[in-house]
Parts: sequence; C-alpha cells; structure tokens
Amino acid sequence: MTVTFVGPALSSFVKNDITILQRKHKLKVIDANIGRGKSAVLGLIKLELRILFSLFGSDVLFFWFADYYSFIPSVIARLLRKRVYVVAGGFDVTYIPEVKSGARVRPLRWFLVRNTHRFANHVFPVSNYAQALLGMNSKHHAPSTVIYNAVNIAHFPYSEAPRKKRALTVTQLDIVLDYLLKGIDVFIKTARAMPDVEFDLVGIRGPALDYARTEAKDLKNLTIVIGPIRYETLLNYYHSASAYCQLSMDETFGVATAEAMSCGCIPVVSDVPSLEEVTGGREYIVNRNNIDTIADAITKSFSAENAERQKCSDYVKKFDIENRAVKLLELVR
Repeated sequence: MTVTFVGPALSSFVKNDITILQRKHKLKVIDANIGRGKSAVLGLIKLELRILFSLFGSDVLFFWFADYYSFIPSVIARLLRKRVYVVAGGFDVTYIPEVKSGARVRPLRWFLVRNTHRFANHVFPVSNYAQALLGMNSKHHAPSTVIYNAVNIAHFPYSEAPRKKRALTVTQLDIVLDYLLKGIDVFIKTARAMPDVEFDLVGIRGPALDYARTEAKDLKNLTIVIGPIRYETLLNYYHSASAYCQLSMDETFGVATAEAMSCGCIPVVSDVPSLEEVTGGREYIVNRNNIDTIADAITKSFSAENAERQKCSDYVKKFDIENRAVKLLELVR
C-alpha cells in the first residue's frame, strides 16, 4: 500500500511514525514546513499541490496534525475513496486564548482543522488528554483511538552513572510564543532562584534563542545549547542531569520528558493532564507559578536513589515505539 505522509518531517515523533509505517507500506513523505511570513502563502500553495499530486498515486493520506493544508486534500481523498488518517496532538486540539495559541484562535484555520478531523476515516490522539481536547473542541469528528506518542527506548537507555546537581530542559522551539508555552521563561526564573545549581537549556534556536539569551544574560549557572543537537550530545545531557523540567502551560504528551525519564532523570513537570499521564501520577507535578515549589522538587531529585530513577525509566517503557507500532500498523490499512 502506498501512503502519502505529511508532517513536520524533522520532528522526532514524526520520524518515528515514518519508520513504523515503512515496515509495511511504501511512503511518499512530504515535509509540512511552509516557512513564515509572506513566503508562507506561496509555501502553502506549493504544499497543497504536492499533496494533491502525490494523492493520485496513493492509497492512503496520513497527516501528522491537521492544519491549513489538510482539509482540501482530505475531502478529495474521500471522494476518490482513499482513506485519511490524522494524528491529533498539538496546536490542532489545544486552545489557550490568553496567549492566542491553538488553531481555534484563527477562525479560518479552525474551520479547516476541525473539518479535517471530521472528514478523516480515523483520528489518532497522542494521549488521553489530547483525546479529551479533541472531543471538547471538535464535536463532530471521525472515530478516534488514542495511540500514545512514542520513544525509542533502545535509543535512550537507563544509566546508573552519578548525577550532577543539574536541571535540564530540552526543546526544538524557535518562536517566542512557544518559548512562553513551553515554560522556558519559568525555567530561567528557577535558575535565577537557584544560583548554586547548574541549568541546561538545550536545543533552542531562532528568535526564541535571542529571547532566552536576553532573559538569561546575567546568569552564570545557565548554559544555553543551540539546536539542532546531535543524538550523542543529547544522551550525555540526559545521563548527567538529576532533574528534567517540563514547565509548560499545556502539553498533549511530552516526548522529551519520556526520553529523559528513560535515561534516569527525575521529572519535574507542570500540572497538565498529559504530563501526569507521562510521569505516572502526581508525584512529580509542580505548580509552574510557584518558583519555590519547582526549586524544592529539583533539590529533592539530588537525593533520589537509583531505585527511584529506575522506576521512572521502567514506567515509560509503555511508550516504547514498538507499542505504538502495533496499534498504528493495525489501524492504518
């Protein structure tokens, strides 16, 4: 079977699904990145045409996120009796009006997103929380099945190496809005409150990098590592940090949190339902608006025994890529 696969091709979670689907199907991968500003309009037109051209030689249309470009191809695919599958788990289902985040903020975008969800054959939310958001924001959507986002556990092995008094966060973001959504500002404030602890902000780039450098210019205990970064470098950070911080306003899963836990980091995460799913309960939840609470959780991680770190690592094995593969290959047919 031939699948036209559309998504942000550089993202690790998208690469995982490409690897999975290629086991049984021939894939024609189309990167959904259209750029920003005025060039994005031309990029969108080109992307739509690429998808439509590819569709005529495919049996299935697979989208990682519904967006501007997904609705028209989905309708045409259904008219041609081709199957349409959509992964839901980001701006397509979230809605945070106070920071103007989420597809629902823009009426045209929201119309195209929710109707992509409606015309699809099947929607795959990446967590129970994403499923709840889908139902809350899109009353009339296709049948949906939660398939947890995946981590290739074999690539993120547990390590008993001594941990440094270090807190880590990893991100691929490059725009200032995502900087705020992902809680990078909170991470920097926490670093300022804990001058004797080393903090690593890894993977940031673009305008968000400039913003972080400005906010953290007076900090001696914060290291900013520009993205993209090599896998070996990322693994070294996961194996040396004591705590991994995900202090987001909202999340639909938390891939980097699961990767870090697999390697033995103690998670320190904001009170978001999906992060409770990823970490296994409320033990590692903090109030992102209370820096003292975050600092206490990070300090507590310094005394964590290997048994607790191993417990974190064992828990996230449920998110291994093989578990996602079984469900995805069963349903995409």
